[in-house]
Parts: sequence; C-alpha cells; structure tokens
Amino acid sequence: MSAVAAGQTSDWLKIWIAFLAGCIGAFQLGKTFASLALIIDELDLSLVQAGLILSLFSLIAAIAGAGFGLLSDRIGHLRMALTGLTVSACGSFLGALASSIDLLLLSRLIEGFGFILVIVALPSLISRSASDRDRPLAMGLWGAFMPAGIGLSMIITPLLIDWHGWRGLWNDVGLMILAWAIVLYLTFRSRVPAAGVHLSTADFLGSVMRLGPLLVVAGFVCYSSLYQSLTAFLPTILVTDFNLPLAHAARFGALVVVGNIIGNVTAGWLIGRGLMPWKLLTVSFIVMGLCASLVFATFSEPTLKIVAGFLFSAFGGIFPGTAFVLAARYSPSPSHMALMAGFMLQGAGIGQTLGPLLVSSIVEYSASWNSANLVVVAMAGIGLCCALLLRRRS
Repeated sequence: MSAVAAGQTSDWLKIWIAFLAGCIGAFQLGKTFASLALIIDELDLSLVQAGLILSLFSLIAAIAGAGFGLLSDRIGHLRMALTGLTVSACGSFLGALASSIDLLLLSRLIEGFGFILVIVALPSLISRSASDRDRPLAMGLWGAFMPAGIGLSMIITPLLIDWHGWRGLWNDVGLMILAWAIVLYLTFRSRVPAAGVHLSTADFLGSVMRLGPLLVVAGFVCYSSLYQSLTAFLPTILVTDFNLPLAHAARFGALVVVGNIIGNVTAGWLIGRGLMPWKLLTVSFIVMGLCASLVFATFSEPTLKIVAGFLFSAFGGIFPGTAFVLAARYSPSPSHMALMAGFMLQGAGIGQTLGPLLVSSIVEYSASWNSANLVVVAMAGIGLCCALLLRRRS
C-alpha cells in the first residue's frame, strides 16, 4: 500500500529529502564538468579517455536501468537507495586516489552503478509519500533532480576546486553523499518497509511491456538525445564559431541546464490541474525541435542561440516531468514504480549515448553545425509521434 492513504496530506518533508538525495547524487555528474580540464592535464588524458569519463554513467543506464529497477522493487527502495549512495560515495573516494586513467575509470564505474541504484529507487519513496492529489506535482519535482543537481554543483564545485583541487572535490562529494544517506535513512526508516512487496516478475513486466509505457521510454530516447546534444555542444559552438570566452560560454551553458527545472515542475502542476499529458508532450517536442534547429543553424547569432537554448531546455523539461507522472500511473501501485523508472532511465541512457554520437559524426563529416539539424528534426519528429500516440493511453 502507499504510505500516504487517499485523502491524507502529502509528507513534503520526506519528498524534499528524497529529491535532494537525487540532486546530491547528480553532483557525481556535475563535478566532472568543472574539473575535467584539470584531470586531462594532470593525468595526460586523450579526448577519447575524457569522453569515457563523461559517458560511463549513460552507458550503465542504457545497459542496466530496467534490471536495477526490478531489483529495487524486489528488495526495497530505501535499502536500494542507501546502498546506491554508499557505493557512489566509495567510488568518489577511490577516484580521489587515481594516478592513472585505469583507476579513474574504475572509480567512475563504481560511482555510476551507485548513482543508477539511487535514481531508480527514489521515485518510489517520493510517490508513496505523496497524496493522490499532489502526486503529479511531486513526480514533476522529481523530474528536475538532474538539472537542479548539476546546476547547483556548477556553483559549488569551482569553489571547492579553488580550495583544495579536484581530488579534494572528489572527497567532498563523497562526504556529502554519505551525510545525506544518513539523513535519508533517519527520515524514512519508520515509514518504509525493509523489503519490497513480492509481486511476480510477470506482474512487473506486464505493467511496462504495454504500448503506453513503451511510448514513454521511446520518447525518453528522443528527449535525451536532443537534450544531451544541445547542452553538450552549445558552449562549444559559442567558443569556436563566435570566440566567446570559455567562462562566459560555460555560464550560458549552466543557464540552459537550469532552465530545465521550469518545465519539470510546471508539467506536474498542470497535470495535477487536469491537463492531458499527451498535450504537454506534444508542445514539448515541437518547441524542442524548433529551438534546437535555431541553435545549430549557421545563420543564428549568439544571442538567438542562447535564448533558443534556454527555451529548448525550459520546454524540454516538460517531458521528464510528464514522463514521471505517467510512470506512477503505469506502475502496479504508486509505491512500486522503480521498474518503470528503470526502463525510462534505460531509454535516457540510450539517448544520451546516441544523440551526441550522431551529431558529432554528421557535423564532422559535413564540416557544418547546420547538418546537426538532420538529427534534431528526426528525433523531435519521432518524439512528437510518440506523444500523439499517447493520446488514448495517458
């Protein structure tokens, strides 16, 4: 049963504690954005090796997201979240000791597995802490954990690097994660059973292997392909094509990332007031396609690219905010949505890996950023089709 019975009020303290656990977990991604240049210089890494450091999390999600979701629903979400936070922190401590690419990649692998364990388990803790009325808003809030965590880390991590270098930053992030694991345990220990409800594997798979959930997962592939490509390459375009200082380009990139929070929270609020999810997803993919096309178009000036990038992110945030609301609806019960969250995470991992690879390949072949619009239009179009097909299933 859900921890919050129908008609009762939501436990917003628990919802915020779980949300912040996801944000702090996302520091494992944000810390690399601030320190990668220092690591490349100190360890003498190639660009391919640096790319592996950034992409390992996405690869793990693409391979194991659904499996971890099923495991979380079986053994208990609090137990899984605490295990993931501990494993992720240990990976961070190990990375601080790295003197070669091999040990650093091993540490990132450990961090990545821990991170995935955390983010497939936390949505169920949030869902079971929300009333039926507030659940759309709570799940929309959860959809913002990644941009919120990365955006916050972009503010904090440069200060920590200036204080005691990237290795000190790695240790700091590990300590923050462990500290919040204790907070999460103390907050949820009296309300969440140690083990999950023992539903059969067929019951779990039957809840996601239907057209509605599969369309949401396919939409996540398209959304994450678009989002990862634009946020990764916009600062590069501003620096290489318009000679903006790297620091300025990085700030504009951070602004675009944080803009995603707007769409996430707005989506949950609008669905809670009766707006159909498929309509929100339709608007999201149309605006993402148009704005991304402007970002990659050769005729657009830097100001237009930055504004278009922010609007892309803000309207794009509607997708994950809406998708997590649908995940709660498609799950066997509101408190057992880890498998659905894992499937969506798997779709996101595939998109995050596929999108930048396709964009970088076609741009390198054609020697023009404008060619990226072939990928952008295709992904936005497929996502739009998924949204329209969801009309009768959401």
